[in-house]
Amino acid sequence: MKRILILTLILLLALPAPAFPQKRSSSTSKQKRKPAATAKQPPPDLRPIAAQVAEQLKLLTRFLYLYGKISTGLQTADEQAKRGESNQTLINQTSQSKASVVANIDNFRVGLEKLEETFHANQMLQRQYLKLLGASEAAATAKQLAAAGRFDEAGRVLLSVADRLADVLVEIR
Repeated sequence: MKRILILTLILLLALPAPAFPQKRSSSTSKQKRKPAATAKQPPPDLRPIAAQVAEQLKLLTRFLYLYGKISTGLQTADEQAKRGESNQTLINQTSQSKASVVANIDNFRVGLEKLEETFHANQMLQRQYLKLLGASEAAATAKQLAAAGRFDEAGRVLLSVADRLADVLVEIR
């Protein structure tokens, strides 16, 4: 009888000892999980920023659609003027059209500068800012090329700006 009592006491003392550390470790792991779950924040809503990029891209692509026809017409008018086949009215209209194209490209440059400033000011958009960086400079280059009558080259530079905007839009989403 004494043997059974001693054996039971030994078993009772031996069994709970490994069980306590298991309970303690599981309770501490629960405590670690709770702060991690509360620290998780929902991703920020970048839709307004994406809408700004999309708007610039839409404006630029619409302009480029018309730009191809306009630039071809301006180059043809310049060639006719060099050969002396155009009158002064046509030359004046061509000059006004060139000035309008250059002004529109400059408007894109201004819009791109504002967009770059918005991205630069927002810490969450630094990676996208690096992709957008230089787009306004490219638009300024396109403006200079168009002002010099190099419309085909200016159009290619503007296409590269559209590519950048599309890449930034994909990166945001």
